[in-house]
Amino acid sequence: MQSRRDLMIREFVGRRLVRAHGEHTRHPALLLLGPRGSGKTTLAGRLENWGRRAPMAALDLSALDDGVHHPVDVLARIAFQLNARRPDFPPLALPSFAVLLMALSAEADPESRDAALGQMREALRAGRAEDHSLAVLRDLVTSVGVPMGLPGWSAAVVPLIQGWQRARVWWGVHRRFGRVPRGGSRPQVPADALVELNQHFRHGTAAQRERAESVLLQAFLADLQGAYTRHGGDRARTLRCLVLLDNADSELGDAFLQALVEARAAAGPEHCDPLVVVASARRAPEVLRQLERGPRPLGSYLSCWQPPEQEDGPESFVPRTVARPGGGARLEVAQLRPLDRAEVQEQAGPYVKRMPQAALAGITHPVAWLGRTVHELTRGHPAATGAVLAALEDFAPDVPCGQRLRRVLAPEGPHSVADELLELLLQDLPRELADGALPRAAAAVTLGQAASAAELWRQADAPPRLLRGLAHDDQHAERIIFDGQPHSALPAMVRTLLLGRLSLATAPAGARVPWVRTHEILRDAAESGRAGAYHRLAAGDVQGAAAYLYERFLDVCGGGDSAQAWCAELSFIQRAPRRWEADTLERTPGAEFQHRLARAQSPPDQLMVTRLLVAGWITTHPASDPCASLWSDPLGDPVAELYPKIVDALQTLSGRLGDETDHDVLWQRAAAYERKPW
Repeated sequence: MQSRRDLMIREFVGRRLVRAHGEHTRHPALLLLGPRGSGKTTLAGRLENWGRRAPMAALDLSALDDGVHHPVDVLARIAFQLNARRPDFPPLALPSFAVLLMALSAEADPESRDAALGQMREALRAGRAEDHSLAVLRDLVTSVGVPMGLPGWSAAVVPLIQGWQRARVWWGVHRRFGRVPRGGSRPQVPADALVELNQHFRHGTAAQRERAESVLLQAFLADLQGAYTRHGGDRARTLRCLVLLDNADSELGDAFLQALVEARAAAGPEHCDPLVVVASARRAPEVLRQLERGPRPLGSYLSCWQPPEQEDGPESFVPRTVARPGGGARLEVAQLRPLDRAEVQEQAGPYVKRMPQAALAGITHPVAWLGRTVHELTRGHPAATGAVLAALEDFAPDVPCGQRLRRVLAPEGPHSVADELLELLLQDLPRELADGALPRAAAAVTLGQAASAAELWRQADAPPRLLRGLAHDDQHAERIIFDGQPHSALPAMVRTLLLGRLSLATAPAGARVPWVRTHEILRDAAESGRAGAYHRLAAGDVQGAAAYLYERFLDVCGGGDSAQAWCAELSFIQRAPRRWEADTLERTPGAEFQHRLARAQSPPDQLMVTRLLVAGWITTHPASDPCASLWSDPLGDPVAELYPKIVDALQTLSGRLGDETDHDVLWQRAAAYERKPW
């Protein structure tokens, strides 16, 4: 099932792929960035299946075989795939490229080779990219000597040259290559000689190889342009060439993408090759870092997803153009956004249909409920969403769906997917972070707060430094907004799983358990009473957090502060995480509420504030919540059983306020909890 996100990208690529008669436009390569599990490879596979009618090449640049070491090897595979026969399109003519492959395989004096390559570069730059370059290439082949050790190259590349050109190329090249002695017999033609392209560069320096790659790429692009502009190509070719490059941030992928971008820039704007290139990468490749001006803000390429102009209008996909100052090399860049709530709900639909009715008892609108709950847990991370939904089916029929979700996301247990997901999400991080530091960092609201809590790291200075670097990493951090300011935080799914791991951590005899000790350190380092109350609550000190809120409520009653500000503080504190304990799996939300309330031992005058705090700490919240962008745990009260307690507490507290505006604020806040959030 394709998400709307993937369909929008496909439509964007499709508009570029279709060409009108007489239209010759060169589109920049599109680079899609996204962390592990964001759906890059899945999207590439779907684009490959969808684009088979057009001339197409699809490569995973991190999974090529041992015979591929250089950008030229990648280019040869692309040319070979593009030239595959298709029923609706004549084969592409790539004569310059084909003969140059043979030329680059020859052994020759370095000075003669450089002169010949310079001659070829000049011929291409002068715009003589087809007829004249054939003559230049023929001279090049005959001037650099006899090729050594190449099995039948002339026959291997001939399919890249159309019939009308073979008469001009075959006799000038094939006869000479065919006479190469090899034990008294003619060389045998292999099934796919292109996998041996690395032999081209075994005698050259790095600079020589780069020059050869540039010439070969320009020849390839010029041949493609000629195939679409000459000999009826403009009329017959209604689709451009689609090239899909997965894992473009691998060493080989980065080198090829940079060579391609530079070759297209060197060709100039008048040479409009018909390539539509879609590359995907986890990290920004070197070519992008070279084109970017200054540091890149976290999540800057997410701006490619533009909200609808009208309330019910469509979202738009507009990649950002990143170009070298003064023109020339350029890329279009986009970051894959997470799935939105509607897309997760669409994926949840088939699972709900297969789920036994007993598992959904008491849940109104189960598809909307499951989609909303899973989206709240994963924040639309594609791999995490798929893993959680799939794991829900591995239960006895009578296990409630809310209970299933709790066990699937539990840090341990036979149904847990926590370790599997953490291995995926943290695979690229330094082990010193993933193994020990990150669970403690997950206890803080932001990465900056975690890095600044000096006592959290004791003697080591590496974790704070690495955490500050992580705060600017699009793979492992995200932007959240509260108090009107942007902050870097761990993604919600990662934080949920790491908090589970921190819950399981044990301490030596007589010491505080790591969960409590971590929150005590963060409480002592807090820069505000609100943050201190947040970590008091997380550590289990319900009474201390309630006392802070009660004092702030008295300020509102006395006119020293507004109910709006108090509600924002309440919302922030209620987002504090709860330590996972195995026995909580069996408690209902109502039983958990009474358990926490009984342990608080709140004074009578603070009781209503305490009830409100505890109910909101356990339950999920509506989208209108002031701190909706912060992390939350919707599994404490998956079907919002505690909403009536929240409504009652807010309405009761509103009766203590003399200011009409403050009174209305609490009533409106209570109204948000009168309906389920799905």
